[in-house]
Amino acid sequence: MRISAERIGLAEQRTNPLGERELILRGLAIPSIENLAATRDAFDTIDFTDNRISRLENFPRMQRLVHLMLSGNVIDTVDATNLSKNVPNIKYIQLNHNHVTSLKEISNLGKACPKLEILCLVGNPVTPLCYWDWRYIITQYFHFILI
Repeated sequence: MRISAERIGLAEQRTNPLGERELILRGLAIPSIENLAATRDAFDTIDFTDNRISRLENFPRMQRLVHLMLSGNVIDTVDATNLSKNVPNIKYIQLNHNHVTSLKEISNLGKACPKLEILCLVGNPVTPLCYWDWRYIITQYFHFILI
């Protein structure tokens, strides 16, 4: 199912326990991120859990967005340019159980998201990589926590 303005209007919208406006788009077999301009930058959190998203890209300008939940997708690529330009205030990205295989993609996230505080990567092929590689990434982007 593709994201449309109608789909966004019909999706569950709530205030989460942190007091943030949250849009729930989980489990809809969404193949790509698109048409999010229809949200009119009204949400702090967007939940894309359990879809079919393969690339973290194509975000419109979203100043308010701080949390992205993307667990259970097939994400293997990150468009750092798009993220840094259009989602500058992102603090938390959950990428558990995706297909991130390269430390380069993690580096891209670190470069693209200067305010990033928490990055969850449990269950990705990149997580069992050598401790020294992780140490390099952490020293380059010490402003966020890798989980």
